[in-house]
Amino acid sequence: MTDVVTLKYLYNFDGEYEIVEKQALVIAPSTVVTANGECVSVEVIEKTDENGIVTDWQTLTNVILPEEIVTEIDFEVLKDLSVAEMFRRLAAIKKA
Repeated sequence: MTDVVTLKYLYNFDGEYEIVEKQALVIAPSTVVTANGECVSVEVIEKTDENGIVTDWQTLTNVILPEEIVTEIDFEVLKDLSVAEMFRRLAAIKKA
């Protein structure tokens, strides 16, 4: 079962810390798919702080797509698909 959640990530941009909110599709314990900027990413969340902000994560893979496509991704629609089918559809978008 997959859930759609909103996560907050702590980024360090050249010494400037910023919290970035991302919609995420939980595909396994501590493993999510996110869409941000020009990337759809599979990430493993390794650590969160006491406020639930993600402070340490590993990106397993990125799919680079035009930002106008990434911003239109609706995880509510994708959540009922298998992970393989979801990425098959993303790959089809990239080829088009």
